[in-house]
Amino acid sequence: MAVVAQAQVIDPLTGSLSGYTTTLVNDGGSGGASSVSFTDSGSGLQANFVGTVADPEQALFLAPASSFATTFAVGDTLSVNVTMPASTIQEDFGLAISATATPPAAGANASTRANFDWASISVRPSQTSIRQNTSINGTLTTGSFVVSSVAPTSVSGLYISWVSPLVFTLGYINSSDVLVPDDTVTFESGSAIGTAIGFYADMRDAGGGTTLGNFTDLTIQPIPEPTTMALCGLGGFLGLVGWMRRKK
Repeated sequence: MAVVAQAQVIDPLTGSLSGYTTTLVNDGGSGGASSVSFTDSGSGLQANFVGTVADPEQALFLAPASSFATTFAVGDTLSVNVTMPASTIQEDFGLAISATATPPAAGANASTRANFDWASISVRPSQTSIRQNTSINGTLTTGSFVVSSVAPTSVSGLYISWVSPLVFTLGYINSSDVLVPDDTVTFESGSAIGTAIGFYADMRDAGGGTTLGNFTDLTIQPIPEPTTMALCGLGGFLGLVGWMRRKK
């Protein structure tokens, strides 16, 4: 039960967001009256789009990992609670890690997504899917390892586990509090990945704007030791995860 005691909510996401910086990293709208913003309310963090084009506008909302009372580190799992409605608009909203809290911003009709190391795991309601993006040493891979047939209302959370200095497992948490891995990614030696944590949004709406999702309780907790998992068994481990989430 010591593992349970160490779970820490580092940001409820229902108050000040002053520690985060929004960076537009892909401007598919030629800079024409389109933008992405992140706002908080009593319901949680939301991603917002203002524009009149259906081209993608992708942004990261990042804070230095060192700015939180508990710092995300090797051996930890970063997670966030998700309440995502069904939608027909092609947009997604997710959890992210980065090598910098202030990546280079994209200019008109440009992208800087390959200019720094980062990764995200997100929910795309319109395609009932979970999607992963990575940029590793200049190689950008978007929409990889898509998990299909995942209704947004069945997703209760997203997570990123820091397995070893350059290795991360990304996935989602279903409505039964089961952790479902999407993929494990490895960054190259010398990467500063993990320097910043936060959120990712890919927004587009020719209708003139929309708001997506509510994220609450950004949490850090230890990855259970293999011996602990073996003793508990898979069912016990998943029950432990559910208990931790309910206690937050």
